[in-house]
Amino acid sequence: MKIALAGLLLLSVALPGCAAPLGPQREGDMDTQTENQSQPASVMFQRMMSLSDETARLHGGPWTHGNEEATPWNVNETAGYISERCPGSKDFFRYANTLYGPAVEDPEAAVEKYVAHFGQQGFTEDNRFDAEVAEKFGSGWYIIVSVQDAEGTKLIYQAGTHLSSVTVEGACSDDPTMDIRTT
Repeated sequence: MKIALAGLLLLSVALPGCAAPLGPQREGDMDTQTENQSQPASVMFQRMMSLSDETARLHGGPWTHGNEEATPWNVNETAGYISERCPGSKDFFRYANTLYGPAVEDPEAAVEKYVAHFGQQGFTEDNRFDAEVAEKFGSGWYIIVSVQDAEGTKLIYQAGTHLSSVTVEGACSDDPTMDIRTT
């Protein structure tokens, strides 16, 4: 059971990356939409945490981090996060967070609800695909959708009959404190 769950978690981590458009092809070829963000790290971090929590609440059920212990998600536990370098940039960083949640009976309905909810906040859908769950995990299917706002924040949501997940990739910022682990 643990091996199957670990494999499914690995599948969930790999698949959202497949749903995202390819990043810049060379150093310095960063999207100008996100390149000019210079909001403070604290604002960028709070936005990432808020969107992660909003997804968990909208979807429902218990959510966990993708670590080996499957640590329960708690929006108030803010220690230990560190930003990642934005694709194609040496000077811009973003916060990212991946969480795992419970399965849904109707992935299509869950995705439609998600897109409508975040569409009201200015997010637009930029990619969607569905697939069957790998045979070694049993029968079932999932839908992955990505939505993005004008600032460059991207949400990659997977609703599945075995597992659901969300990856929140915040907009990029050149605040130098983005490179300091949160406490």
